Amino acid sequence: MIILLIIIASFSFKSLLAHEKILADSHGPISIMGDHVHKKNECMFSYRLMKMEMKNLFQGNNKISKVRTMSSPNGASNSSGTYMNAPHSMSMDMHMFGAMYAPSDHITLMLMGSFNNKEMTTQRMPMAGGKNFDVNSSGFGDIRLSFLSKIQDSKKWKNHIGLGISFPTGSINERDVTPMSSDARLGYAMQNGTGTYDGFFLINNLNEFGKLKVGEQFFFKLPVSGKNDYGYKYGEDIGLNLWVSYRFFEYLSGSLKINYQYKGEMEGFDTEMNKRMNPAMDSKNQGFNKVNLGLGLNFINYSNYLKNNRIALELIIPVYRDYNGIQMADSFSFVVGWQY
Repeated sequence: MIILLIIIASFSFKSLLAHEKILADSHGPISIMGDHVHKKNECMFSYRLMKMEMKNLFQGNNKISKVRTMSSPNGASNSSGTYMNAPHSMSMDMHMFGAMYAPSDHITLMLMGSFNNKEMTTQRMPMAGGKNFDVNSSGFGDIRLSFLSKIQDSKKWKNHIGLGISFPTGSINERDVTPMSSDARLGYAMQNGTGTYDGFFLINNLNEFGKLKVGEQFFFKLPVSGKNDYGYKYGEDIGLNLWVSYRFFEYLSGSLKINYQYKGEMEGFDTEMNKRMNPAMDSKNQGFNKVNLGLGLNFINYSNYLKNNRIALELIIPVYRDYNGIQMADSFSFVVGWQY
């Protein structure tokens, strides 16, 4: 229903489209947010579906087994005990909705929201039978509002900066039935928000060499409202994207992206989450360094039917990861997006 409303609204804004021809590589890879700005009175609507699969357990940058995980010291009782369960796998579908509008040639407003579906499978310790059980959560995530401002806007070189804030609209009290409780609070990864107001900054640069484009984006996010209602806050986020795109035809382009992600350690912890149960409920198992490779395709439609609708795909593959404590690693991510 939400997608339908956006599509209907998009047709009422046809007069706000740019007068020049839009090419397949007019925007960056579909996983990158805030990579472009608009001219006065232009607007854009977007929808992205990101699917992530997580399976293997890592300690630092080494893969470890579930048996070893359940014999590792937990973050409770001065690490004198071990974990009672170990994550087996997790999947997440994130539906992301966006809108951009430029009230002037120098300022573009961007609003982003999401709806998440998550499922985690956990293995119990051998003394409890060693069987698997599933937990699920779903709901809206945090909403982001950004202000993007041009710095340079020439044919060969474009860059802009962005300032924004993330509002804590996502739930941090997701619960489900487990073998231990009929109403257990789920681990941090199964929650849909941060519970904090987070400020963020980005700077985006783009150079054009004919059909070849080279882009860079730096992103920084930090909680600015202190700990949330359950006594914790996530660490800072730092992201760096470097990408190249090549336009095979006016309507088709491909992209190659290298992405670096840093996530700081968590401060505080949720007292209702039992650190002895599972690494996913232990606040010391938060934060990481990651390097990912992204391969993308972008298509823009020029026919009179659904004109200027852009479809993009990107496969994201991890090439390096180093985690704080014990965490599940993402096997791959896949993003498909629509922009009008």
